[in-house]
Amino acid sequence: MKKIIILLLISLFIAFHSFANSVKENFDPYAISSIISSTSNTPFCYSFLIDYYPNGRVKEKGCQGHYNATGIFVGDWYEYDLLGMLVRTRYYHPDEFSKDYKIIMTYDKNGRVLTKKTFNYSDLYETEEVELNEIPK
Repeated sequence: MKKIIILLLISLFIAFHSFANSVKENFDPYAISSIISSTSNTPFCYSFLIDYYPNGRVKEKGCQGHYNATGIFVGDWYEYDLLGMLVRTRYYHPDEFSKDYKIIMTYDKNGRVLTKKTFNYSDLYETEEVELNEIPK
């Protein structure tokens, strides 16, 4: 019964927040399922963010998330140049220490991958960024 009440309150809060906030990009309707399944330390997205250049084109977009009581980047982030061409993607995978990582890929003007590197998720545990040879398990 307690879980039902908590889920109802979370649903009402999210619904109220979506109507009160007129900026569509700041609301992620899929966050409800993530909140429900957040009984463990699984990362989830609670706010999709988009940053724009002064010319109106998208500069960067991605998900502000939550992991282990920390607000952080989660999942895929995309960076674009002034013309709207994809220049970099970042995939953030928060996890317990030594299993956390991020993958950064850069692209040329034709959309082909130039580099693909894997690093520890240094922001999560405030450690020095180190390039990894493989994805931690």
